[in-house]
Amino acid sequence: MQLVYNAVQGVLTILFMVTVGYGLSKRGWFDERDSAFLSRLVLNLALPALMFSNFTRAFDRKTLLQLGSGVVVPISVILGSYLVAALLAVVLRIPDRSRGTFRALFAFSNTIFVGLPVNLALFGETAVPFVTLYYLVNTTLFWTLGVYYIRRDAEGKAKRTRFLSMETVRRILSPVLVSFLLAILLVLMEVKLPPFLAASFKYAAEMTTPLSMLIIGITMASIGFKGIQWDRYTIAILVGRFLVAPSIAWLVLSQFLVPELMGKVFLVSASLPVMTQVAIASKAFGADDRRASALVTLTTALSLGVIPFYMFLLTLQK
Repeated sequence: MQLVYNAVQGVLTILFMVTVGYGLSKRGWFDERDSAFLSRLVLNLALPALMFSNFTRAFDRKTLLQLGSGVVVPISVILGSYLVAALLAVVLRIPDRSRGTFRALFAFSNTIFVGLPVNLALFGETAVPFVTLYYLVNTTLFWTLGVYYIRRDAEGKAKRTRFLSMETVRRILSPVLVSFLLAILLVLMEVKLPPFLAASFKYAAEMTTPLSMLIIGITMASIGFKGIQWDRYTIAILVGRFLVAPSIAWLVLSQFLVPELMGKVFLVSASLPVMTQVAIASKAFGADDRRASALVTLTTALSLGVIPFYMFLLTLQK
């Protein structure tokens, strides 16, 4: 039961920090521009520093090979969820203009602004490389497969959209991916960072969790729960994020031998709320952005109860 207790405590910590961001935003301290700035700070500085620092300290050549073999799990979970969403979109008669957004909401999870602090609270810093691996797969598939269908559905059949473009490549080649590749190179070469650099990365890394929680609070305050419609669309997304994706993860993990901590991190990552970038991309391409934004808020709020539940299930496995 210690794992469940840690899960509840971790979620309560996160809830408190999110509430601070939400309250300060409502009082006028933060707005969407501040949220955009903080997001850039996390994605371009704090998160790469966190990943780089922990990866180079926690891994050697042997454990690096174990990490690489686990990539099949997030790929299977995300693509499996996307396939289920594509079938459901037809069965539920989701409008053509909304199907790309529907599939993305169903399949892609918020691995950074919610997933990273949750996994840190549950498992500590040793979980960071596994979270990063899931994040890289999640991000790569979103900016290729996910965005392609969001944009194609929004533009209609009259206009063709390329699957790959320079913008797609730019999105994938983020500072996180670059730092990930550099960290792999240093581990393979068995190069240790000088103490002053290791300390500098650690200081920058410590900003990740508090800033991520402020961002979620600001986002929830700006989006709110307006636009939530309790119809087959919304129910299907909730089932997808909190039941289908974790079930696929559980099934895949039962078929592949991966380190215990990696399996736990992947299961938590599969049960996270909707990826924030789905709403951003839907708005940018003129798709169903209002519903996507509302579902970001709804699933984030509900995840605070779902994650401890899955931690309880993990204790029953032992």
